[in-house]
Amino acid sequence: MTASSRPGPPRLRRSAGDRRAQLVQIGLELLPTTPVQELTIDEVARRAGISRSLLFHYFATKREYYTAVTRAAADLLWEHLLPAPGTPREEQVTGMLDRYVGWVETFRESHLAFVRGAGGGDPWVSEVYEETRGRLVELALTALELPDDALRRQLVLAWFAFTEDLVGQWVQEPTMTREELLDLLRDVLARLTGR
Repeated sequence: MTASSRPGPPRLRRSAGDRRAQLVQIGLELLPTTPVQELTIDEVARRAGISRSLLFHYFATKREYYTAVTRAAADLLWEHLLPAPGTPREEQVTGMLDRYVGWVETFRESHLAFVRGAGGGDPWVSEVYEETRGRLVELALTALELPDDALRRQLVLAWFAFTEDLVGQWVQEPTMTREELLDLLRDVLARLTGR
């Protein structure tokens, strides 16, 4: 037997859960430069070292794959925005805002595609988007020690919409310093909620 005819090391078979996680991770790695709707299944499969048809063994449709990547990205955003345990309440919203601005700076195109996809009525994006915003509203209400009623939820949701739009524009064309942006966002929230 020659060196070239020797079998290589045995290939490890991944469990279905491991393979799905790997494929979602590849999608997440591509998000800083590629909005989720523009991910190509061929590129994801190539990076995973599998065939396109095998990818569809783990995700029945492109939409199912895109939904899994979108949900994973939303979970990462949520984890990124959460205040560290023990953070004083008065610093929680400021820290969350600062981390959100950093997130949009890093993932601007993907984040805007996420927001626009939800606004455009794409049901799989809208579902993940609404869940994420609902969690963020609860976090803000808790941090601000506000009652969780319909009025406050509506006001905080409106503030999130304003924040998404302004931060998205600011990242593309900064018209004020980062500190001025954060001050403005905090001021608008305080005015809306009466804090």
